[in-house]
Amino acid sequence: MVTINSFPNEAGLNKKNKSYLEYFNKRLGRTPNLLVTMMHSDQALSTYYTFHSRKTSLSKREIEAITLTVSQHNGAMYCLSAHTMIAKLNGFSDENILELRRASASFDSKLEALVKLAVYLARHTNSIDNSLLDNFFAAGYTKEHLIDMLQVIGDTVITNITGRVFQIPIDYPPAKELW
Repeated sequence: MVTINSFPNEAGLNKKNKSYLEYFNKRLGRTPNLLVTMMHSDQALSTYYTFHSRKTSLSKREIEAITLTVSQHNGAMYCLSAHTMIAKLNGFSDENILELRRASASFDSKLEALVKLAVYLARHTNSIDNSLLDNFFAAGYTKEHLIDMLQVIGDTVITNITGRVFQIPIDYPPAKELW
């Protein structure tokens, strides 16, 4: 049986992955386990990081709200733990974070419209609820925001699945279980 939850050997990494390892170790003091896992591929981290670092019309708070909502829907504890910490750095309280994970934001009506639509889209990839779209646009979002939200959902799904398939050990303070 193949051991899936192992990290690649640093000596066998290509030049690009070694440069990412150096970058994150210098910037964060370590390289997150998710990113090290992506180094099993010579191209995955480079491709992912370029996509993840793209410019967007959404604020960091909006991105974290989407990520927490979708990661909770997917039961992705690695991502929930990482993004709980990041959400706190972006001004969300513990209570806000738990509420966002439940696809709600009573503390901010604009975020409420965003997370309701995000979790719906994560759950229903073959249909759309026009009332959620109407609420999203009525809250002040645009088609640009919608496209950018879809990209955040896709980004989140990639990391959620990677974390689950590779059984990546959580290297952040663990997020609280909701259910």
